[in-house]
Amino acid sequence: MKEYCQQRLLVVGSIDNMKAFDQNGEIPGATDIELLEHTPTRLAWQFVTEKPALPFLRHLSRRWSRLSFILNYDCEDHHLAGLVRARNGRVRHYRLKY
Repeated sequence: MKEYCQQRLLVVGSIDNMKAFDQNGEIPGATDIELLEHTPTRLAWQFVTEKPALPFLRHLSRRWSRLSFILNYDCEDHHLAGLVRARNGRVRHYRLKY
């Protein structure tokens, strides 16, 4: 992997919806996946990919419309950081060049 983005994904929802979600942290193209938090209403992972996992995030938020997904990423090679919130297929994306 030449270029990389450090990312943290937080998933938040009700206890019932999170039980149904039961995601094991498989993120397409990701390496160094580490579970950071696992509570009845929150799951968080840290991982590395070549670019921000935006298509994956949109897909998850459509499939799990009652959960909120928050992605924080830092692509050091491109001096680009971002914060993304996805819910029900709708994505709000804030980027910062540094």
